[in-house]
Amino acid sequence: MRVGIIGIGAIAQLHIPALLNAEQDIVALCDIKLDRCLKAIEKFELKAKSYEDYKEMIEKENLDVVHVCTPHHLHAEMICSALDHNVNVLCEKPIAINYEQLDMIKASVEKSSAQLGVCQQNRFKASMQYVKELFDGEEITAGSGYLCWQRDKNYYLSEDWRGQKETEGGGVVINQALHTLDMLQWFCGMPKSVIAHTSCDTLKDIINVEETAFAIFNLPNGGRFILNATNSNTFSFPITIMLHSKTKNVVIVDDNIIYNGQFVTRSDGLPLFGKEVWGVGHIILIKEFYGALAEGRKFHLDFEEAQKVVKLLLALYESEGKEITIRG
Repeated sequence: MRVGIIGIGAIAQLHIPALLNAEQDIVALCDIKLDRCLKAIEKFELKAKSYEDYKEMIEKENLDVVHVCTPHHLHAEMICSALDHNVNVLCEKPIAINYEQLDMIKASVEKSSAQLGVCQQNRFKASMQYVKELFDGEEITAGSGYLCWQRDKNYYLSEDWRGQKETEGGGVVINQALHTLDMLQWFCGMPKSVIAHTSCDTLKDIINVEETAFAIFNLPNGGRFILNATNSNTFSFPITIMLHSKTKNVVIVDDNIIYNGQFVTRSDGLPLFGKEVWGVGHIILIKEFYGALAEGRKFHLDFEEAQKVVKLLLALYESEGKEITIRG
């Protein structure tokens, strides 16, 4: 398929090799910093045209798919532009940073003949697929997710859109912990309400968004799941997710799984899920997306799925200690 990529920053460096691995034809790159396109063409030995204007690229290139790898606040307008031209889209998370953008994307999805896929790639990790199947048919009544990472001054100053409400849409929740929140929702189901608190203590002179968040999500079954997330540490620890049902207790640390008190291992006693190389989730997701397009079937991580975590984090931001109903 003919593919164009908008935004040739850090995350595009994962998309390009994944596309080449999937034997797709990258015909165009677009970035307001044109030298990024030229460097990527040389690095990956691409036969692609370079553009500074994504609308011009969509108009001229007869694309089958556009990958959106730009700062958060630009995702919605670029998704809609491609869908309005009936060009399929694979977008980085989050698809939107406010409800208005969600509504705008929904309208474009409903009138377009093209598909929208979203890179919430942790759902494709072998360990997460295992846990999803483990709880199949069971109601989870308690869950928690812990993200304790380091994102210092240099990280936020590396790109002018980072750490700014109007361009990133938030801080640790919308950027780093979105995947953890997505996994909790995927396992536990969609909550009905949230009570949350956010703060910024060590980076308040650098960013205007939260570096720390604590949230209690109330489930329709009377259970809850909790999110703890911070970028204020001096070291990034492995993400931990814990889940409880009537018969099962599961702890996930990185790709290690403890099920009812026992490590999940192979028959030889070694870990069943080794540490996955960064980017493998993108490789699997991108292959699945293009497989769905080629076979004319629906890609399951579509707008309906991707909007769920956005609604959760927007309600979290709105809470400020009050119980907020999750938008339907």
